[in-house]
Formats: sequence, C-alpha cells, structure tokens
Amino acid sequence: MSVMKFESGKPRSRKRVAVYCRVSTDKDDQLDSLENQMKSFQLKIQQNKDWKLVKIYADEGISGTSMKRRVQFLEMIEDSKAGKIDFILCKSISRFARNTVDTLTTVRELQRFGVQVFFEKENIDTANSISEMLLTIMASFAQEESRSISENVKWGIRKRFEEGKEKKVPLYGFYHTEDELFLVRDDEAEIVREIFERYVQGETPTKIMNDMIARGVKPPSGDCWKRLQFDRMLKNEKYVGDSLLQKTYVESHLTHRQIRNRDETLPQFLVKDGHCAIVDRHVFDQAQKIMEMRRFGSGNTTYPYGEMLKCPCCEQPLVHGSLSNFTYKGERIRNGGWGCYGQNGCAKYLIIQNFLDTAVIEAFYEKYGERKERVDFYWLDDTVERIELEKTRVTIHWRDGEATRVKMAISDERFAPSEYADYYNGFLGRIAGGEQKNKYRNLMGMGMEVETGTDRKRMRRKHADNESGRKEGK
Repeated sequence: MSVMKFESGKPRSRKRVAVYCRVSTDKDDQLDSLENQMKSFQLKIQQNKDWKLVKIYADEGISGTSMKRRVQFLEMIEDSKAGKIDFILCKSISRFARNTVDTLTTVRELQRFGVQVFFEKENIDTANSISEMLLTIMASFAQEESRSISENVKWGIRKRFEEGKEKKVPLYGFYHTEDELFLVRDDEAEIVREIFERYVQGETPTKIMNDMIARGVKPPSGDCWKRLQFDRMLKNEKYVGDSLLQKTYVESHLTHRQIRNRDETLPQFLVKDGHCAIVDRHVFDQAQKIMEMRRFGSGNTTYPYGEMLKCPCCEQPLVHGSLSNFTYKGERIRNGGWGCYGQNGCAKYLIIQNFLDTAVIEAFYEKYGERKERVDFYWLDDTVERIELEKTRVTIHWRDGEATRVKMAISDERFAPSEYADYYNGFLGRIAGGEQKNKYRNLMGMGMEVETGTDRKRMRRKHADNESGRKEGK
C-alpha cells in the first residue's frame, strides 16, 4: 500500500539562537579571545540553515563568579523570558558562570521558558536528558578552578604587600607610569595641600568644599565635591609619602565583596616614606588629631582642646558638652563647656568654654604679642605643652618651658567652675529624678546614657554625694 505525502507549503520556522561570550579582564589578549569567540559562533550559526542569530551578548572584564554586574548576561536572561530566544550558545561552563548554584539555577529557569543552552567545550546540550548530571559535575569543576585562581591571585598580592610593593591605584594628586608609581600632578597636589592647611587651621569641611565648588575645582571623582571624598583625602596616608597595604580584602571568590580590614583580620604593612609626599607630615598628623577630636561619640566633639584639660579636683580628663539655657555677654552659649563628667569624674568642676577661650587667647597675646581671633588646635599644638586649670585662673605651660598665668574674665561669680558645677548638678539631679525633662540635645553629663535605669541611679548617687559634700563644707 503506497502512502501519499502532501507538502503544506509553509516554511519551517528557524530556531532563534543567541550567543553569550565573556572575558574576565580588559587585557588585549582577553579581548582578542572575546572577538574570536564571537566570530566563531557567528560562522557556526551562518552554516546552519535552521538557525537565526538573535544577538551576541558579551561582557568584557567581568568576573564569572557573580551575575550582578554582568549587564549583557542579565539582558539575555530577560530577552529569553520575553520569548525572543530559543537556544543559547556558550563557549564553556566557566564562561557562563563559575558558581555551581548559579549555573544550575539559571539553566533551570531558562528551561522553564523553553530555552536550552549548549556549552561547546564540554559538549553539553541542556535539552539532553543526562545533561543536568554532567552540568553539575562540570560546573563544580569550574567553581573549584575559580577558587584556585582566586587563592593564587590573593597569595601573589599578599606576597607583594609583604615586600612593600604597591598596586597602581588612581589617587587625586598623583599619576602613574609603567615604570614609576606616585608621581606628583602639580595642579591637583596644590589643591590637596590647600585642603589640609585650611582644615588644620580650623575651617569646616563644608566651608572648604563649598569654596571648591564655587571656584570650579575638579573633585577626586564625579562632578561635585562630597563629604566622603573629603574625609578619605584627609585620612589617606599616601599624601604624606606612606602606604598602608592591605586595608581591604576580598571576602571570597564567589561574593567578591571588599571588606575593610579594620580588625586586622589579615596583616597590614606600613611602608614609610616610600614615595614623594604632597603634604607636610606635621600638618598631616594635626589633621588626624582634629578628625579624631571632631568625631561625634556621645554627641559632642572635643575640638580644639582634645585631652589637654584635666580636673583640678581629681585630675580626671574633662569632657565637652552642651549646657542648658545660658547666655554669655548677651549671647547664648554656642561652644558649651568642659566638665568633670567622664566615667570616673567627680562632677565638681565645670568651666564654660567662652571663659576658657578668652583666657587662653589672652595668655597667647601676653606671650607672643599676637591676638588670635579664636582658639584653634594647630597653634595650641604648636605652642602649648599643657593647660593647668584653677578656680578662676588658667596657667598655660608653653613648649619652650615658660608659663603664663591669667585670670578668667568670669562675668558672674555664679559661673565660676565650682559654683556652676553645683548649680548644674542640681539641674541634672532633677532630670535624673524625673522632676524635670531634658529638652537639650547632647547635654553635658548626660549624652546618650541617661536612657537606662542604671545610669539614672548613678546620676542620683553622684548628685546626692555632691549635695552632702556642700552641706559638710558649710
């Protein structure tokens, strides 16, 4: 019996094929490899009359262990979901992904949308029934290979760090050549010096950055100066000719997450005077001290005195903070005060900073014949050895061995350090006892600690001790 065949005349649909290529660096040999991958697959598709090229997706200089930054790869996945692709060609599993979980998850997701993948090197077609088992095995090999490469690279980097050798890292004020690192770029170096000097002399970061923006000065990166850039510049030891190596490390070859080496999980290596400096070391060191003093811990900074001030009653360091409503020469206090309210403080001494500043400026005038507009750390650090506080007087011990004793111009006897401490302790005691609410931010002697019951009890005890001491004194 003969069977008759009828041709419908309808042309057979061609398979829509996409190509995915990737190289992990931007080096010329890798880019050549990428070009060769693309050409090879283009030719393969042209030779198959049942295939139609949809698009070649290519990622340059991107690691295969994470998919987040592979823009072209992610676009290919979205196009597959949108029904634009039937089949994907890839050179090898390691080009597709070096993470076993990601490889299997992505292949399964593509299959849900009717898209299969062919890995040329391993000769694996995911349409094949045994492909998943082979894919799992080969993807595991690829992941282990990635781990091994990563460990070798990290070992090489750490070995260079141990030898004091640095990497080429772009840095404002410097440029690199093939043979030399950290060559000074004069125009940018001038800006770096200016920023350090102005900051050390008491100008705020906001004021300096606003001036840079107004002058159209180019920032380290981007279009506008930002506080994070500014702070990083001030902290960067490379500007003084040093290099701290291994500040960061890579968490793993899978996440590629950069971790700050804060707790020295890995050894760090300091290379001193390893290259040309832009900033004078003394100015750089002062900038570091100022940044530390201006850090907000309990809500207050210690600029400009830092740890210079000690309580004359118990020798504990005074702490800085804001005060309750108080005016000085008709103006509300803006600088707050310094009191013995630290962890082991006696709470018997509290000096308003306006009085202290005036006395220190007067002492400087008597010593050097120059009247400063304000107290700044840079000239305190250069000229003052220590500051000795009394009830109404201040003695400045200069670095040259001499001393100047001046009387504080306290506007009212009630604001003398011991009297004002008594008044102030009563105020804090009422807050601790719940008789009065604290309406003031970063209040001296309270900070963030009064929220706990333990701290309230401690404040009540200290207040009671001070009250008892006053009565015995009378």
